Amino acid sequence: MRILGINGSPRKDGNTRYMLEVVLKESGIEDRKIIDLVDYDIKPCNACGECWKTKKCPVKDDLEIIIEEMVKSDAIVIASPVYYGVVSAQMKAFIDRTGEILGARGFPLKGKVGAAISVARRWGHLSTINALLLYLLQMRMIVPGAGWCSATAKERGDIIKDEEGLERARELGKIIGELCGKLS
Repeated sequence: MRILGINGSPRKDGNTRYMLEVVLKESGIEDRKIIDLVDYDIKPCNACGECWKTKKCPVKDDLEIIIEEMVKSDAIVIASPVYYGVVSAQMKAFIDRTGEILGARGFPLKGKVGAAISVARRWGHLSTINALLLYLLQMRMIVPGAGWCSATAKERGDIIKDEEGLERARELGKIIGELCGKLS
């Protein structure tokens, strides 16, 4: 089995990445990888509709590299910090582009396990986690019932102070591992 984490934070060593690492480790799945979206050139969707005609996106960037990693994974965990009540710009571009391309290709993530994480200072957890979960459901993924996996943090490293958030991350990881085992 293989689990992929997608970090939507522009900080590669921040709180969102830390939460993602906890979930992936607790899944017990040995083959795990994290993609930091900030390391990739992902342009926004230009709504041309070409992907629905040709199954390819005419925008030239790194998105196809990420899609290949997603398709070969059994579970995908997407994580975003909350920016002004919603997902980060990196995550928004990722969702918009992969949502269209994968939809046009017949939803190749259908039946895979998908989970979401949000990290915020004070507010916006719910709207962010809802956006992430909606994406996973639209991709026809199986979303495990584990409550909301969100945490509160402001500065780098603050995440370790949110024991409840970390416990939710550990619980989510375990549930993902169990579900993947049952589905394989």
